Amino acid sequence: MAKLAVFLAERLKEKGEAVDVDLVDRACLLHDIARVCDFKELDYSNFEQAVTEQDKAKWQQIRATYKGVGHEDAAYEILREKFPLLALTIKKHRYMAMLDEKTRPSTWEEKLVYYADMRVMHDKIVPLEERLKEGHKRNAFLHGSEAQSKINTAKVDPLIYKLEEEIFDKIGLSPVQVTNEFIDLYPGKMQESD
Repeated sequence: MAKLAVFLAERLKEKGEAVDVDLVDRACLLHDIARVCDFKELDYSNFEQAVTEQDKAKWQQIRATYKGVGHEDAAYEILREKFPLLALTIKKHRYMAMLDEKTRPSTWEEKLVYYADMRVMHDKIVPLEERLKEGHKRNAFLHGSEAQSKINTAKVDPLIYKLEEEIFDKIGLSPVQVTNEFIDLYPGKMQESD
């Protein structure tokens, strides 16, 4: 996720926009630190990496401390005292945030973290439509009934597409161009590695 968001942040900076690339990178790396709060059950077999006893204890502690709180709000609470701007940027990546003026991503950093989370599935950049369908299926339980889930997606998804348009109009690229491979081969990247 950070790969995409940082790439977009760098392109926006090239176009003269004020963007804190380091904040975008850090927020992407930490955006799901409390994701365990959203799991119905904590099933360690679902993780690709090895889960240590220390991991299990920490995740159980987070779930107990933030019971009933979404992972975005839990992450905010964990980080806000020492890193208030980082905490707020992470808090605004909630899918439903687009519907509320107070929680809607408004800075470039917030928008890029939110958008990248909507475009990256595991570690692969995928088309927005594909990622949204996957997210709707995986997170339907968070919205209550299936009917409510459909109402929510009918309101939120068009706003996400509008955000995508805002970002890509500004950087002068098409969303379908920007893939993992495209970013790896992007001319600016080759100069940076020299």
